[in-house]
Amino acid sequence: MPEVAEVSHVCALLRRNIIGFKMDRLGLLNDPLLFPMLKNNPNAENDLEDLKGTLLNSTVSSVGRHGKHFWLRLKLANSQPGVLLMHFGMTGMIKIRDVNSHLVFMENGGDKKILEQKAKEDSKDFKSAETVVEEVKESEEWPPRFVKFDIDFVKGDKKLELAFVDPRRLGRVRFLTGSEVETDEGLMNQKPLETLGPDYSKRGDEEEYVKKENSDEEFVYGDPDPHHHGRPRLSLDAFNKLVLSKKKPIKSLLQEQEYFSGIGNWVSDEIVYNARIHPAEVLSAKLPPYESGNVDPIIARLYESIIYICEESVKIEGDVTKFPENWLMLYRWGKRRKNGPKPKTKEGYEVEYLTVGGRTSCFAPDLQKMLPKPTILKEEEKDTNGKGSQRKKRKLD
Repeated sequence: MPEVAEVSHVCALLRRNIIGFKMDRLGLLNDPLLFPMLKNNPNAENDLEDLKGTLLNSTVSSVGRHGKHFWLRLKLANSQPGVLLMHFGMTGMIKIRDVNSHLVFMENGGDKKILEQKAKEDSKDFKSAETVVEEVKESEEWPPRFVKFDIDFVKGDKKLELAFVDPRRLGRVRFLTGSEVETDEGLMNQKPLETLGPDYSKRGDEEEYVKKENSDEEFVYGDPDPHHHGRPRLSLDAFNKLVLSKKKPIKSLLQEQEYFSGIGNWVSDEIVYNARIHPAEVLSAKLPPYESGNVDPIIARLYESIIYICEESVKIEGDVTKFPENWLMLYRWGKRRKNGPKPKTKEGYEVEYLTVGGRTSCFAPDLQKMLPKPTILKEEEKDTNGKGSQRKKRKLD
């Protein structure tokens, strides 16, 4: 499933290539799953034609993102603001004809080929991992298979062809217009974005953001939209209160979009691996309550890990060939391979799998151990007010 890293890369591709381009041709399918406006709509065909008429000749003015959602901000032919808001679902993706993308679907064997080549980097058979990325990508055909809508963009004598593909039809595309969506902060208050929590890949430095947006400097690489659009990430104290108020495994909590927008299965695995926390750990059952006013070092380490993993994966545009070698990401995809050895990380730690909250989780048992149960205090250890004395902070690895 595309998560914050993959979505940011697609936004980076769009920002590098289609800003200032005009929609010259638009092909839309009458698909009520992809386009919610068509669901149970007796006038679906007419409304689809009206949508085409509205979008044609509009110009792309900017690209935005938050979590797993992203959008093209459009200047319509009637000069009104418009937003094409998209979500990939499980298998959706944007493709631009003859424009390279380094994304590899690791579930389909891309991880195995990249790891095999990395093992040969010091041999005479050396071939860069970036080259292998090109080789494991499916052959370019146009229009691509499973295309759900496609657009021809023009700018002067330049032409770009874009397609939204989705084999399982779990993506969603909406068109929004009006004064309510004139700003990104206003857009974030509309359905379905209104329910989303902070995107922890976003620093949210207002002054720096405005400076970059108003400069003539061309976007080259990295985070295409670093601002939080009114949804800043929590402070450490607020984060501590959130985590310790939830009685659920940390892996499951991290994937709840109302609290951690953009974090999905592999990113949550990476976060708890980096923080050395077992994915099934219920931290509220093991750590002092947030009412104590103290932040346990385990919570602080988790908070720092979320920010680090999200920021770093976006900074390198989700390029698996550039992930740090001590990350779990490259080594977590081999569960379904029969008769093979257990996957190991670069550092030699075996990885195992378990189901947490209905999702497969990958972790390293030697590094991610369940915390001990809290000690029940004896009567003589209680203070004069009858309350248990504060537990000592756990010593970190």
